[in-house]
Amino acid sequence: MANIIETYSKLASDYESQNNLESCWGKATKYAVSLLPFREGNEVVVEVGCGPGIQLASMVQAGDKNLQFIGVEPADNLRNNASERVKQFSNAKVLNGKFEELPLESHSVDYLYSLIAFHWVTDVEKAVAELDRVLKKDGEMDIIFSGRHTGKEFIGKTTPIYFKHLSPRQIMDAALSRQRLTIENCEDAFTPLFGSRNLTVSESYHTFYDTLEGHWSWWCRIEGQFSSVPKETKAECDRAIKEAIATLETENGIPYTIHLLHVKVRR
Repeated sequence: MANIIETYSKLASDYESQNNLESCWGKATKYAVSLLPFREGNEVVVEVGCGPGIQLASMVQAGDKNLQFIGVEPADNLRNNASERVKQFSNAKVLNGKFEELPLESHSVDYLYSLIAFHWVTDVEKAVAELDRVLKKDGEMDIIFSGRHTGKEFIGKTTPIYFKHLSPRQIMDAALSRQRLTIENCEDAFTPLFGSRNLTVSESYHTFYDTLEGHWSWWCRIEGQFSSVPKETKAECDRAIKEAIATLETENGIPYTIHLLHVKVRR
């Protein structure tokens, strides 16, 4: 997890670029935002994995000034950007923390949401326990994140290439850097603590088309395998990966499917 946090901190300036906002992940985030309800009556609203604070600031601007908004972000540069973005609001702040260690008092949160971040947790059970701890008994929650089948097109094409350049252990370490949950895994994780509440778990698939250059500009930043390829063979590996992805070309472009899981808790 430390390596992932460091990587995202280094990429902080890219988050607000037009290329990132228009990428498939930018579009998936917009879709996730559309699923968020914002009801009157909340007192404390928390976003976990708030990144540079784009959505947090939007929520603050749209919400009641009497509400308290809290962003939680582990990557230093992203957290600094988020703090700068909301510093003009007296009812908003950004804290250092992650799902497994939330810097919040028990049963203090009325509404908690997270957009495309939960798949980076290292300990699902501990993260779910923390969410249960900080949420009020009548609190509401939306956790929307990437599921196991994300990138299925790319995975099928690139896995054989990685096995030529990486050891089985390196492949395993890269795979374990991100949770790849199915809807059944998700239900099993959240039901023990949230099953007595109004819990629903759903999934959706969103296929986006782009050029090879467009996909490469973001995909190579988030796949752990790239950082593990030996320097002496990296150029050769990159070339082979690009050639493999290019074979997916259709008249609409090269497809990449994002599998979204949505954990929803309501009063």
